[in-house]
Amino acid sequence: MKRRPCSSIFTRIALGALLVMTVMTSAQLAPSAAQAAQATLTWSAPTTYTDGSSLTGLNGYTVHAGIASGSYTQHFTVGNLTSYTVNNLNDATKYYFSVSANDAAGNASAPSNEVAFTTPAPPPPAALYTLTASASTGGTISPTGSIVVSQGTSQTFKIAPATGYQIAAVTVDGVSVGAAASYTFNNVAANHKIAASFAAAAPAPTPGTTTATWQNQSIAAQTGTFSAVFDLTPSFVNINAVAGFSGVQAAGYTDVAALVRFNPTGTIDARNGSSYAAKVALPYSAGKSYRVRMQIDVPNHRYDVYVTPAGGTETQIAAAYAFRTEQAAVRTLNTLSRYASTGTLQLQNLSVTSASAPMTSSALWQNRAIAPKTGTFTATFDTIPNAAKINAVTGFSGLAASGYQDVAALVRFNPTGTIDVRNGSTYAAKVAVPYAAGKSYRVRMVMNIPYHRYDVYVTPAGGTETQIAAAYAFRTEQAAVTVLNNINLFAGTGSHQVLNLSLL
Repeated sequence: MKRRPCSSIFTRIALGALLVMTVMTSAQLAPSAAQAAQATLTWSAPTTYTDGSSLTGLNGYTVHAGIASGSYTQHFTVGNLTSYTVNNLNDATKYYFSVSANDAAGNASAPSNEVAFTTPAPPPPAALYTLTASASTGGTISPTGSIVVSQGTSQTFKIAPATGYQIAAVTVDGVSVGAAASYTFNNVAANHKIAASFAAAAPAPTPGTTTATWQNQSIAAQTGTFSAVFDLTPSFVNINAVAGFSGVQAAGYTDVAALVRFNPTGTIDARNGSSYAAKVALPYSAGKSYRVRMQIDVPNHRYDVYVTPAGGTETQIAAAYAFRTEQAAVRTLNTLSRYASTGTLQLQNLSVTSASAPMTSSALWQNRAIAPKTGTFTATFDTIPNAAKINAVTGFSGLAASGYQDVAALVRFNPTGTIDVRNGSTYAAKVAVPYAAGKSYRVRMVMNIPYHRYDVYVTPAGGTETQIAAAYAFRTEQAAVTVLNNINLFAGTGSHQVLNLSLL
């Protein structure tokens, strides 16, 4: 006769050793009410009574939980499921679980075997750090003030100059990172300070025609050594016109300390103390442009002059010439002065660059901020390799470079003993120009940022200019760069020096 599932019999349902802990989750979760620890239990459904006869009338299960063995303070009715997840458990607590079966009349079996589970401890709270951002007059940094961030997070700061200003420098913990338009702290693990400074933007050079009236154009005051580059075009041969630098608004020749002259004999000369002179008698032609480069040492009252005819080579016409006698004691030059007693002389593309200490490469990346460039510009500098067959680069980037991939346009003293240029994903050169240890090479880089292309010309000391790159592509990783505001040096082997940087 089949046994009926009455209460006295139902307690004998065969539940022994049926409970198993299958999943223990949330060790990785933060200790919050919404993400508390949990435990998932599974068990096998009983099929017989304890005497071996078939079970009928099973109506579900109750899961029991507590923090002491055999003492359960929580009970969960789960229906005819054979798996259940207990949620919202306390962290770092040992729990005990058991299951009992129920019949339709509400009778319960004896509890199953007991299993135990200790929930994981909560992770320690993330450390907090403060990033302090400040900006000088002339621009903004965003966000600004004290920014509190969690350890391991990242924070980006944007730097923007106001109208009429440019980014002069950005420092992080007192160390310059160049004139960066943005800076990101990655994986923050300490407090940091970031500061942006701004300077008045240099006025755009104004083309001008020199006439029989003295004309004066203000420049940034120069008290040390500096480089001035400009283009001059004479109206005809045998004019008498000068362009030079003075410490006042010039009203006469005696006010001008250092100058270059297109003289009545048809050649170009310079003032040397009490007279005009030239190392080389360089003739000029009507309507032709001549690029003039003046290296001026104000404290020592001396200067050099170099002239490059359009399409020609650079010639030095003055070496350590003395300032005009009447200006032998001048301390500051702050004006470009022009005058023509005969004919006219057009001046364009003035660039004045204060000399800074020469940069010398090493196995650590070096960066120096320049005024941000977004269009086309020309960078000219002298560079000297310390040995033959070194591996050293000079380039320009939109951030403080820490690797080759950060540099958009560069020229290299390569290990084979020639000079080459980066072209997209490789190095190349139209002409293999060899280099020698200790010899100076003038590099002229004409860069078009919107089109991410550039040309490179090299002039060995005493030699002629050679184009080694024409419309070469910016480095592949920098194919979308929109601003260049750093000059970069690095040497994997040997070292080299860069000096007399001029930007037009």
